[in-house]
Amino acid sequence: MANEYRGLGLNGGQYINDTASHTGDFFCIVATEDTVLASLTSNIDNIADICTGQDATSLGANTAIYGRITGIQLTSGAVIAYKM
Repeated sequence: MANEYRGLGLNGGQYINDTASHTGDFFCIVATEDTVLASLTSNIDNIADICTGQDATSLGANTAIYGRITGIQLTSGAVIAYKM
């Protein structure tokens, strides 16, 4: 049942709309507006390539990134980070 709750976001999350570093145990982040990541720590190979200083990819609103995410920092925009 825990996996079903997580998949629906029922374990809660954190709204992030600043440029501070945030840590936690998240399974997904969803951009709520156009967002640029300064850094992302996760189990996704080469994810740093989409962050500022590399490609500085802009994530459009409603774009989701899944994985084991333990750290996030934004350059601009906002995300909801869903807890494991």
